[in-house]
Amino acid sequence: MLKCDLQAHSCHSDRPTQWVLRKLGVPESYTKPADLYDILKRKGFDFVTITDHNRLEGCLEIAGRPGVFLSETVTTYFPEDGCKIHILVWNLTEQDHRDIQGVRENIYELAPFLRGRGLAHGVAHPLLNINNRLAPEHVEKLVLLFRVFETANASRDPLAQQVLRLCLDSLTPEKIQQLADRHKIEPAHAEPWRKSFFGSSDDYGGLYLGDAWTEAEGGPDIADWLKRVENGGAVAGGCAGDVQRLANSIYRVVFAYARDRLGSTAPRGMQLLNKVAQRFLEGKNPTDFSFGELVGHVTEAVRTGKAFDFINPNETSLNREVVKYFLDPAIKKELDVIIREEKIPERRTFRMASKIANDLFYRLFAQVVSRINRGEVLDSLQPATGMLPLAASVAPYIFSYHNLHSQRPLLRSTARAFLGKTPPLLRNTKRAWFTDTLDDVNGVARTIRTMSEAAFRQGEDLTVIACRTNLNLSGIKIKNFAPVGEFELPEYKLQKLTFPPVLDIIDYIEREGFTECIISTPGPVGLTALAASKLLGLRTTGIYHTDFPQYVRFLTEDDFMETLMWKFMQWFYVQFDTVYVNSEFYRQCWIDRGLEPRKLAILPRGLDTELFHHRRRQKDYWKKRGAKGRVMLYVGRISKEKELRFLADVFRELLRRGAAVDLAVVGEGPYREEMQALAPKAIFTGTLTGEELGAAYASADLFVFPSTTDTFGNVVIEAMSSALPAFVSDVGGPKELVSAETGGRVLPAGDMDAWVAAIEEFLKNPVPAGVLESAARRIHEDRNWDRAFREFWANGLKEEEMMNSEVRIKNSESGKS
Repeated sequence: MLKCDLQAHSCHSDRPTQWVLRKLGVPESYTKPADLYDILKRKGFDFVTITDHNRLEGCLEIAGRPGVFLSETVTTYFPEDGCKIHILVWNLTEQDHRDIQGVRENIYELAPFLRGRGLAHGVAHPLLNINNRLAPEHVEKLVLLFRVFETANASRDPLAQQVLRLCLDSLTPEKIQQLADRHKIEPAHAEPWRKSFFGSSDDYGGLYLGDAWTEAEGGPDIADWLKRVENGGAVAGGCAGDVQRLANSIYRVVFAYARDRLGSTAPRGMQLLNKVAQRFLEGKNPTDFSFGELVGHVTEAVRTGKAFDFINPNETSLNREVVKYFLDPAIKKELDVIIREEKIPERRTFRMASKIANDLFYRLFAQVVSRINRGEVLDSLQPATGMLPLAASVAPYIFSYHNLHSQRPLLRSTARAFLGKTPPLLRNTKRAWFTDTLDDVNGVARTIRTMSEAAFRQGEDLTVIACRTNLNLSGIKIKNFAPVGEFELPEYKLQKLTFPPVLDIIDYIEREGFTECIISTPGPVGLTALAASKLLGLRTTGIYHTDFPQYVRFLTEDDFMETLMWKFMQWFYVQFDTVYVNSEFYRQCWIDRGLEPRKLAILPRGLDTELFHHRRRQKDYWKKRGAKGRVMLYVGRISKEKELRFLADVFRELLRRGAAVDLAVVGEGPYREEMQALAPKAIFTGTLTGEELGAAYASADLFVFPSTTDTFGNVVIEAMSSALPAFVSDVGGPKELVSAETGGRVLPAGDMDAWVAAIEEFLKNPVPAGVLESAARRIHEDRNWDRAFREFWANGLKEEEMMNSEVRIKNSESGKS
């Protein structure tokens, strides 16, 4: 068996596909043709060729060496819409190359030209959406126009290669006839349902040449060997693309570009950069400087004037932060741990890059937050600008994730077009649920935990992903990332958010093979999940748990800040495939703000009917805690936005009028001290959980919840399930839970007289226990977490089933015609 890497690139591939790289003048490859030849020969390859884009110069440089033949990557287009395709042409002459340039713009002219000349050729990476115009119809036309397809590529998406093989293996004479009739294209070869396959490294950086290849029997004549490849006598082997390997290739090109551009202006600094870069790519510790290297760096800093960045201690400099970081012995030890743990060099490089970027980004971010909290908003821009080059430093990884995985929607639609259904490897069966809050006592955390417990019981593959310090939860499948750092929200003390390890989370999602990201919160973890889903082409589901614009209005008392929050929320949620809301009120709010109605759904809800039940009532429960009269209960976070100042005013007015009533407050929060000052006679229990919480509900007489910012109100359902009448505001989601049949009341938000009068009326004429217990029974029957989860999980498959049905109908109609 003779072996060849049928697609590899040299420094003559000097026009990158990416617009940014073209504008910067960065070539696609720095690999010298002679080096490429030597590497492949050392690896035992019998033939060597170079497939630069529309050029032969690389091949011509080594044309006289044994086993070399001329080839190129021909860029062609579907003229009807400009969809770009790469066709590899092998063993051509210089005259063939010149003639190809006259027909290559039109794929319908190029294909017969290559056949007429007898030139061996094949379709490179057929499912790569080069200029974002590729659709299943183009792939169908390629099947009619060409025989040879690349199914093993060491630089491209492994999933795309699997899908391509499934599609090509599904071809039959009947399917080919359907495609020919549909596109009005006659198949170009005999038995067009039989395809031939080849493999290549598609290498640009010179690091992974020959990692995928084509093998076929034959003698030393390249024309005979290629004929066997065209006729299906070849085997495509090797590995598929990998994010870390692709990123390393990009780093290799970027470092070479920096060496060429900066080597003359800062030679000593460039030498140091070269050494750091080489260590980095080899997975070695880039902070392990020798004394001579450090002296050289200092000398260079003085010569170029960079040393003055360190003179002013009050001025933030990314350069200074970087040097301080790399000279920190603790950092060196932490990087050494990574090197010991990771056996694969590319993985070591990735983990070091991720840690370095996370640490430095957080240091600058902390400076920004600190200056904003001190009122130095303009000064905060200075450290903020340092974040841009840090983001650029890990851009090769970001690009690699997007390049390898963003085409999943195209893969699904193409697979459906050829197979009539979504294949198992593309089905939405493994989902990740992201949250910035999981160990807090709030409705968001309770919903996620109970849904996840139901998933665990039903055997569905759902993983909760969080980023919290010392998170200890059982009964659910969870992945918790250690935070890079923590920070408090301005104006919202005690509510801490974590700064997540962004690249590590994206890496975990990719390596675990998740098919959907469910995102509960628009905080740092939620933003990371949204970015990951876009990079990896995953389905996204958002849940609007909390009315954050209202929160901002309460906390800042600034309408402009509320408007800014709405703008952010609109930007965030408009990007999801599905957005769950907790009530019809908020569904209509989002429709009014421009979200498509088809994207919006009401989140199915359940309830722990064993915990929240009137049989948990204890007659002396509240008396033991100081109550003397009837108990009206509030459960929830003690925060300003819950309208707790208003509740305290209502309680004081009731006492002024002589009402025999006590206010019990269950929960914790930043407003507790102020509320205790406003309502000193109220009973504050702190946070209660489990049976203690169930007894607190069932032992009270009335539940009061004046909040206008809650989108649902878990506590309202828990109270009614415990046979309590609930009094809620007429703004927000809770109003949709309460009706006359439940014994509760929906009252005008902020209307003191209305609330006081309603509570006084209740104290005089309580709702009969039978009415409340009957309402509780109906809630128990309607709200089951297992049923709610099944409905929620099934919604993630509805679009898939609908698309499969449409394809079956289309194929059926096509067959009849």
